[in-house]
Amino acid sequence: MKNLNRVAIAVSAALLTSAVGAVDFNGYMRAGTGLSGNNGENYSFEKNKIGRLGNENDLYVEFGFRQELPKIAGMEDQKWVVDAMIAQGNSGNNGWEDGDFNVAQFNVQATGLIASDKEATMWAGKRYYQRKDIHITDFYFLNTSGGAGGGIENLSVGPGKLSLAWMLDDGSQNTDEDEYGYIPNPDGVTAPTWGVVGKKSESVNGHIFDARYAGINLWNNATLDVAAVYNVANEKENQTVKADDGVMLTAILQQGLSNGFNQTILQYGTSSYGTQMAALGAGAWFDRSGEQNDATGYRVINWGVVSFGDNIEVGHQLMYANSADVGLAKEEHELFSAVVRPMYKWNQNMKTILELGVFSESKGAEDKGGSKVTIAQAWSMGDSFWARPELRVFASYLTDDEGTTLGSSKGDSDYTIGMQVEAWF
Repeated sequence: MKNLNRVAIAVSAALLTSAVGAVDFNGYMRAGTGLSGNNGENYSFEKNKIGRLGNENDLYVEFGFRQELPKIAGMEDQKWVVDAMIAQGNSGNNGWEDGDFNVAQFNVQATGLIASDKEATMWAGKRYYQRKDIHITDFYFLNTSGGAGGGIENLSVGPGKLSLAWMLDDGSQNTDEDEYGYIPNPDGVTAPTWGVVGKKSESVNGHIFDARYAGINLWNNATLDVAAVYNVANEKENQTVKADDGVMLTAILQQGLSNGFNQTILQYGTSSYGTQMAALGAGAWFDRSGEQNDATGYRVINWGVVSFGDNIEVGHQLMYANSADVGLAKEEHELFSAVVRPMYKWNQNMKTILELGVFSESKGAEDKGGSKVTIAQAWSMGDSFWARPELRVFASYLTDDEGTTLGSSKGDSDYTIGMQVEAWF
């Protein structure tokens, strides 16, 4: 009991101390329930390609805590911040679910340490590093957030800002040594046999080097940001790393409009980053098997949000991606996606939202494709396209051109009805 009291006193003291500089509690969450026509299953189908509205079946949460530390005499022009985030996701289908809690971010950021450039920020730790996403498809096209790392951001160089970062990106590869284990018999009755179940794996030390230059002014309300990412592995003693190094190049052209904005993204990748162009990777993982060494790829994306008068806003995504020499079969992987989300605002809180999406995809001899139509009635805290929290009731109709992936029913079309909530704060 004495030890418990000491803990309680310590926690209380910590809370009182933090009250001097209040902790900024921030986060994100989404959840929903759905009922499908074929078998009642709550499922999601290719949301990165045909849109996420009425097409998500998970519970995902992020809890963020950001604390700016008190100023110290003589260093009033400096800002020191401790930033942390815990993330967790599961199906949300039961009242009590186990799930992996991940320390997604825990880092220290210090601004004002460079006397000649007070806006530059030095940082170290683990963080979501300058991620770039398209919200209506929940697609991150640039996300090199790896393991622990560090760097400097917003360093004034010429007309723009330079950011440099180094993060760990360890992985694994198979060796030539056999791994033994019990092999189940297909009949499910006969006892398993002992034999070779695969190749043993070994860890590979990987690194991400990320360089970005932002804020290049082009013409009226137009800016260009560029990024270069290099992924490399260092060999341990008596180890041969199978995967080649990879490069991912990105250019982001943003055009500000009187009624919104528009972005055009050009990306090019080699090795595993080349494979990720059509596989919708963002740079946060790297295939260490060596199977992607010959791959190259590129993608072109256009997206944005514009308003038409006081009552209508429209978001969209158009994307074409192509990866060549993918895997051991040296296949070509090609993807086209188009999504549009118009919304009509009835008043400050209530909206009617329509989302239309379609995609076609081919990889080697395999063809895929599908579409989605969603109508939703939503109530949000404000009338902006980005206003959250937002409560929604929806009805969706989905088609799968191959008829193989619409839930366990494996049908070629289905409808779902349900409710969703999404919030960030």
